[in-house]
Formats: sequence, C-alpha cells, structure tokens
Amino acid sequence: MLYKTTWLMSKNWFKIALPILGIIFLQSCKDNSASFYFSNDEEFIANDKFLSDTAKLGKFIFFDKQLSEPKGISCASCHSPSFGFSDARQSAFSIGVNPDAHTARNTIAIAYNILAPNNQSTILRGIEESVGGHFWDGRAKFLEQQAFSPLLNPHEMNNKSFHQVAEKIRNAKYYNQLEKIFGKEGLQDDQVLLLCTTQALISFQKSKQVNTYSSKFDYFLKGKVKLNEQELRGWNLFQDTIKSKCSLCHLAMPNEFTNTIVFTDYSYENIGIPKHPSQKNLPLDSGFAASEFVKNPLEIGRFKTPSLRNVALTKPYMHNGIFNTLDEVLEFYNTRDINSKFVAEYKATMNTEDLGDLKLSDNDIKDIIAFLNTLTDGYQLSKNKK
Repeated sequence: MLYKTTWLMSKNWFKIALPILGIIFLQSCKDNSASFYFSNDEEFIANDKFLSDTAKLGKFIFFDKQLSEPKGISCASCHSPSFGFSDARQSAFSIGVNPDAHTARNTIAIAYNILAPNNQSTILRGIEESVGGHFWDGRAKFLEQQAFSPLLNPHEMNNKSFHQVAEKIRNAKYYNQLEKIFGKEGLQDDQVLLLCTTQALISFQKSKQVNTYSSKFDYFLKGKVKLNEQELRGWNLFQDTIKSKCSLCHLAMPNEFTNTIVFTDYSYENIGIPKHPSQKNLPLDSGFAASEFVKNPLEIGRFKTPSLRNVALTKPYMHNGIFNTLDEVLEFYNTRDINSKFVAEYKATMNTEDLGDLKLSDNDIKDIIAFLNTLTDGYQLSKNKK
C-alpha cells in the first residue's frame, strides 16, 4: 500500500526536507576506507564505528522493538545484520507482530538497498523499461517510503496511524538525541518528526555498517587477494552473457546509477517462478503491476531483480521464498523449460530468452556458486591473505 495522501507524497515534501537533508549530507561527507567487521548482531549493535550522529540515531530506531503495535518487532527483526540484512529466521514468509500470520512475501535484503534509484524509466538492453524503487514490487517509489512503510503495515509493525508512531518516538529514550540533531522547533508536528525519523533511518541505511564492500570479491577487485581456481572459473562464467547469462540482469560491471558493482540492473522481471505450495489457494501475485503508479497488465508477475551481494546468507530465495539453496536456484535457471517440476505461476509475461535451458554442467553450477560465495561481506583480509 502506498500512503500517497500523506506528507510522503505531498508537493511540499521537499520544502520540509531540504534543511534536514543538508544536515544529513554534512554529517556523511567524512569517509574512511578501513573495513567494518562484526561476528554477531550483539557485536554489531554495540559498535558505532563509521557512524555519524544521525546514523547512530537511525541505528537506535532500526533496533527499537517499542515501535511496533504491540511492541516486540523492530526493523532488525526481519533485517538482521548477520544475514545480509535479511530475515535471520530464514522462513519463506516473514512474521511481524502476529505470530499466527505471516507476510505475503519473503523479506528482501536491504544491504546496498540505498543504491537503488527512485523508480524511473530508462533504456535497458535496447528497450525502455522501468527500473528502481523499493520492495519486491517497487511499491515504494523512493527511499523515504521504504524506510517508513513497515511501521504502518498491518502484517509487519501494525501501527494504526502516523500520530501513533510519532507519540512512541517522543517517548523513546533517543528522543533527546533527535532534538539535539534536528532542533526542538518543529518536532511537535507529527509530519516533521516523522520526516526527521525517516532521515535518521536512511542515514543508517546509507552507512558503511550496512554497505561495507568487505567481501572477498571486493578485495579481489582491489588486487589485495586472489580468487581460487574454482571461484575464478565461476566469475568468468557469471560474466558470460551467452552461456550462463547471469550478468544480463545481475550486472557484473559498475552500475550507471552507483558506479559500483551491485549485481543488479534494478529492473523487474517475470522469470517464471512457481507458486509457493503454501499459497496455492491464494490469488495470483501480480508483483510490479499492482503498484499504484504502474497498473499495467504487461507488468503482471514481474518482480525486482535483487542485488546478489551477501546472497549466500539471504536464503530462502525469490519473492516467495520457494528455493532454499543456491543449488536449487541454479537448477531452476538452468532447467526451468525442460524440468516438469517448475510450473510458472504466470506465463504471459515470462522471460523466455535469458534462462530455462542453459545447458550448464554440474561443474559449471558448482563454479558459479563458489563465486557467489565470494560476495559475502566480512572477509577479513588479514586472517585470510596468504
């Protein structure tokens, strides 16, 4: 659901936002090329390295379990740092405040999510396509909506109104820090308060703690470590746009929006994912077509192409969590069209060119998975370099 009648979609949003965004920009200009490591969520929470004051505040908010209704669920409940900011419970459909009811889709990882552009049209592979936005179906056109929407989603944090969230924030231990950073003036207005809260969350999501670029692959790009023979074969296969075709959508070159390799072109594709057995009696998931700013039958069944960074940590896979291992994912890409167990939920808009009968060998698949494992953040160079 898009809350398009609220301040998040209002024409005056930027008039409110510009002074606040200026504060965020000034605090984020300082860069540090050192790495950030942690061994578990508790260690992550206790470590403020590389965080501006605004990002520290955003981190408090991100882990605050008092903001749900009833309390007990935070942003981190479904986005654990130890799992690439995906759901540590690794269930096909994440659970919010109601333990007896789950969400309709698998939790998408939010590490490197801030690199996605606002939803827009661009030319990809010679044709005009929609790219960018947030969530599997792109329903959040820009990052502010992504950061705030779960607080009001009845299946996630279940707050009934913006005012209810604002009052919880005013009673939070970190409210004084909010006043210190953004000033007391204006924070009694719910809209201003929530805008400042959202910007703090975004500042944390933009931080090096969330987007560390600390994988073995990153060190390989910098010439600080070598890939082993299998990983190197997998990297070469991954880039092969004729044989594996992985990089056609999961770009293996610096992205035009970010100038970094994030392994996505931010497009939306229907790759013919089967319906999850637990949803067999539910209506078709229309994906991108259901977004309020799309409403296009040609987009039915299309979902966001996710980044592959930390992909070894973010199972289960796809928007409906139907695959539990990377082996299953590669089997699907390789044999969708010749394997009777793969029955697409919706065929009319399915991509029939880039996958389905790739004729990859078992060794090819093993090599690609070995490469994908190099995309996990937290590779400690000093301990692994020969």
